[in-house]
Amino acid sequence: MVQLTISLLGAPRVEHNGAPIEVDTRKAIALIAYLAVTGHAHSRDSLATLLWHENGQTSARAALRRTLSALSKALGGKWLEVDRESIGLARDTAVIVDVDQFHEYLAQWNRHLHPDTPACDRCAEAMAAAVRLYRDDFLAGFTLRDSPTFDEWQFFQSEGLRRELAAALDRLVAFHTFRRDWEFAIGYARRLLQLDPLHEPAHRQLMQLYAWSGERAAAIHQYRECVRVLEQELGVPPLEATTHLYQAIIENLAPSPPDPPPALLQPASADDGAALRVAPPDFAVERPDRKRKATGAGLPFVGRLGELTRLEQAYANIGDDGRLIVVQGEAGIGKTRLAEQVLAMAVDEGALSVEARCYEGEAKLAYGPFVEGLRAALAQPLSVRLLEKVDDDAMSEASRLLPELSGLRPGLPVPPSLESPGAQARFFEGLNELLLAFCTGPRPGVLFLDDVQWADAASLDLLTYLIRRLRRQPWCILLAWRTEQTPAVERLRHVLGEADRAGTSAMVKLERLTQAAVVELVHAMNVVGVEPPPE
Repeated sequence: MVQLTISLLGAPRVEHNGAPIEVDTRKAIALIAYLAVTGHAHSRDSLATLLWHENGQTSARAALRRTLSALSKALGGKWLEVDRESIGLARDTAVIVDVDQFHEYLAQWNRHLHPDTPACDRCAEAMAAAVRLYRDDFLAGFTLRDSPTFDEWQFFQSEGLRRELAAALDRLVAFHTFRRDWEFAIGYARRLLQLDPLHEPAHRQLMQLYAWSGERAAAIHQYRECVRVLEQELGVPPLEATTHLYQAIIENLAPSPPDPPPALLQPASADDGAALRVAPPDFAVERPDRKRKATGAGLPFVGRLGELTRLEQAYANIGDDGRLIVVQGEAGIGKTRLAEQVLAMAVDEGALSVEARCYEGEAKLAYGPFVEGLRAALAQPLSVRLLEKVDDDAMSEASRLLPELSGLRPGLPVPPSLESPGAQARFFEGLNELLLAFCTGPRPGVLFLDDVQWADAASLDLLTYLIRRLRRQPWCILLAWRTEQTPAVERLRHVLGEADRAGTSAMVKLERLTQAAVVELVHAMNVVGVEPPPE
């Protein structure tokens, strides 16, 4: 079926059968956006005045005719409904407008009444789909300098859509709070705060969610961030309510989370024939960029305090230059647990991370761990804004590995052939910029790769490139590998030696736990018959 897709949430994109249309004037994009959003035909005079405000009526109508001709040609002569006095856009199932989809998802909540709950499962999925659809503000980055009337219309459309997004995020936070799904609730609350970093109730909400989820350090950090933003932007201290909540969190006296209403736990009724039946793709993987569950998180962390202190200090010392941190040791000795403790500390301080692991038997899967880590990063709510820091050339190179990047930024240049001179260096630099963007935050970001002894050769080439360019790039590459003779380990030891000589590395080699540490561990696990050693 011939299809027209009009994407206006974010930078405008119009596609005819999956291919971007090409027009030689921004007024053509403005015209189709206006027709798509308003949803009805308009007189030629009103459109001419809207887009050519400063021209005379005759000149404005002539400009409209030229723009209309270019747009009709780009659309293959379809979709526009034109007569002598009015112009409209055909609206049928073959025309997809993301603003309409956004409103349709939100409308399910309004149609399906929830007197005692924030939402049901079905409605929460629809709202999550709406939030995912909202790539950025309406027509982000688009303006018509000589059409103030259009710019004013665009501004009010954008503000209205932002309010609707904020309401959807509010509902999702409430829904997942009642469900005790703190990671989802925190993720949506963080995105809500991004809409207005000066909105103090949003800071309090995040502090409360962090406290309920057991992340007291993150709650305290959020309060300090609130203080900093208010002082920097407004020159005022936080409200008394915010300070009282902070003191309660410090003293472990924060209020308990609300009890979920019984109705929330009941399955949704099936008699709502008007409601949408939605199952948005990848809903289950839309996790906020919080730290992952630590391996063995339920077990006490014993016998490694010295190593942990050393690695945390190495991270704390990151300045203008990045740092390679390596944990190595035999199988099962606790490498992953120690590395994740370092990662958890960094994330609690505000760092963003890209995380992946290598797998035995996947040595022929080129760039496997990087694809895994970057795709997980792309699924995060912040990804669209983080990608704004990546230029088109770098995005184009990175799209070799992640083709979905082309859909996030239409019009990317086609990367040159990999056979051309310097092609691999450009490809690696594009991935370097992408990783750095995903790791940009208040604290140096972390690329964590586990079980690197099983890394494929292509990933090792890229990893070597990244490590050798830690100078003037303030982030952390955290690696864990087994001390066994594999080609990957031999290469990595050589690169580690280079980084050590350059002063950009820190490494610990784990030995087996002492008898006292083992007994302490077993005793802490309440294993019957095991006592701590005598003094």
